[in-house]
This record gives sequence, C-alpha cells and structure tokens, in this order.
Amino acid sequence: MKRAVRVPPWMSSLSLTSGAALAVLGLVPMVIALVLLAGREPAPAAEMLGSSGATEIFRAANALYSEGEFAEARAAYEELVENGFGGADVLYNLGNTCYKSGDVGHAVISYERGLRIAPGHSDARANLEFIRAALADRQGRVATGGLGGVLEGIWSEVDPAMLVMLASLLYGLVIITIIIGIVRGGMAGWPLGVSLGLLTVLVLVGIAAGTKVYRLHAVREAVIIVEETGARTGPGEEFILEFRLHEGAKVRLSEQRGDWTRVSVSGTDLEGWLPAGALEAI
Repeated sequence: MKRAVRVPPWMSSLSLTSGAALAVLGLVPMVIALVLLAGREPAPAAEMLGSSGATEIFRAANALYSEGEFAEARAAYEELVENGFGGADVLYNLGNTCYKSGDVGHAVISYERGLRIAPGHSDARANLEFIRAALADRQGRVATGGLGGVLEGIWSEVDPAMLVMLASLLYGLVIITIIIGIVRGGMAGWPLGVSLGLLTVLVLVGIAAGTKVYRLHAVREAVIIVEETGARTGPGEEFILEFRLHEGAKVRLSEQRGDWTRVSVSGTDLEGWLPAGALEAI
C-alpha cells in the first residue's frame, strides 16, 4: 500500500501566498479593463431598441441605400448616430454609404467605430480590410500564415467585455477552490493544483483583457479625411515637410497645439504634425 504524501505546512502556506500574489497580478489589468469599459458610451443598434422612430429611420435608410440614394441614406444613418442609436450595424451601414459616396475617410472611421463596439463584426472587418488594401498608404494587417495567422484573426475579433467576464468567472472559481481546501483542512492534494492552475489562467486572461481594452479605448487614434496632407517637423506651415499621408490612413494622436496635431503612424517610425482639419478622431 502506498503511503500518502504529506505536504509540509510551509509549502501550503507558500502556495497560498504565491496564489494570492498571482490573483492580485491578474486582477490589476482586469480592474483597469473594467474602468475603461465603464467609461465607454453605450451605442446600441437602432433595430434592437423599442423606439419606433429610430426603427423607422433605420428601415428608411436601408431602403434608400438599396435604391442607390446614398447621400440620403447617409444623412439618415448619421441622424441615428447623433441621437444615440449608433450601434455596430448602424455604423457598418453608415460606412457603406460613405464608401459608395466616395468618402473613404469617413467610411474607415465608421467601420473602426463599429468594430470598437463589436470586435466580432465580420462584415465591418472585411470591408475595412478591403478598403485598406486599396489605400495609397498601406496600413492593413499583414497577412500571416499558419497558426500565427489563425491566432491573430481570433485575437482581433475578441470582445474585451467577454475577457473581463471570463476573468471574473475564473476568480470566483479560485475563491471556491480555496474555500473547499480550507473546509477539507488544508490545501494539500487537488485543491492546491486546481487553484494554482486557475490562478495562472486568471493572470493570462486578466492581462489579455487589460491589453485589449487599452488598445481599443485608451490609445487615441484618428483617420485622414482629406485626399492628401503633409506632415511637418513642427506645428506650422513654416516647418519642413517630412512625409505625406492620404485619405483613409490611420494615425495615433500625441499632442495638440492650436490648429495642428502631432501624430505617429503605427508600425513605422513616422511622426509629424498635421493640420487638425485633415483628420478626425475615431
């Protein structure tokens, strides 16, 4: 008969201490994610609301789009957005009307805003990738093959709210496992292994949630809405022209001085000042 292996008290104590540290580490980014998500303004889809007026406008806009009346359809979708009914589907349709009207910059903005509400909106993502493939400034996601490409595609469609919910569930399971261990008289055996495993996953999910929400909401981004604009070394026409950007290109916002905005282009070392009227925040 095999003898049961006794876990020294100091080892159980150390495991609990390490587990508590891991729990705190995982909760920090999760709390940040919750704060950022709480600050996000809700933008429900009009067709999902009980407001008959919004529903009628949405249906009328869809009919105008089907008839090729893109300017009128765009005005109707914009009315919905201005009145708080700018959900992912409304913004997707608005992006389509902007593109059909030849306004590529605002089409990109609409798709980007819709994806921030619903990262899994495949139609909006497909249209955005289609536009980026044809832009003068190629900034689309670099195609990656194999497992890396699959993981990249999955990550881009993950809703940060779902990650926060998963992290909360894992944290609850950790607490339950620890309570069971205490009731049993110690953490030796499966409660110790399960709790440490759950804590490890919790840390990973918490970090992923914090990173995802930070990139979506804390990083300020904008899109070029004019056909072409030049980035200069300083906030004024008297400064040296460094490079040019074209309609639909996405940039990160760094600083504002009067009528000039300092921007950088993701994935490059390009940085300069643009006229504020040449871009619009996402």
